[in-house]
Amino acid sequence: MDNKAKQEQATHPQRALWMQELAQSSLKTLQALAATVSSWPDYQVLEGPAIGTILIHGPIAGNGGTFPVGDCTITRCRVQDSHGHEGFSWILGQQPEIALWAARWDALLQNPEQLAVHWDTSIRQLRQERRQREQDTVSTMQKTQVRFFSMENMRT
Repeated sequence: MDNKAKQEQATHPQRALWMQELAQSSLKTLQALAATVSSWPDYQVLEGPAIGTILIHGPIAGNGGTFPVGDCTITRCRVQDSHGHEGFSWILGQQPEIALWAARWDALLQNPEQLAVHWDTSIRQLRQERRQREQDTVSTMQKTQVRFFSMENMRT
């Protein structure tokens, strides 16, 4: 990690959290939350939104090593607002609009005044929605779970 990244992390320790929530949000949700911002700063797109691929690695059982599982499509974007804050986003899939909105939100939230206003409202709302989606997925998966019995299980 270079010095600039370390300095940004020290200045905005919550940044990794808000970037995670923004990356997993829907376009509809990000646009709805954007309406709560009284005035968006002007911004300039520095990179993207660009679609590319990354190689995903998975764990090897037992020894902690990894092996290449396959490629995954991502969309990334980088913007700079009129206050000089650079916003980044990396979104799973081919979703350029979400990447642009997430990068704009990242730049906006680096402003301490905006962070104070939007942390409790916008980011916590995104977190609650993500947790609800995850819980819905778990519930759906549990309903379809199949339990196989073997002779060994039947003896007890």
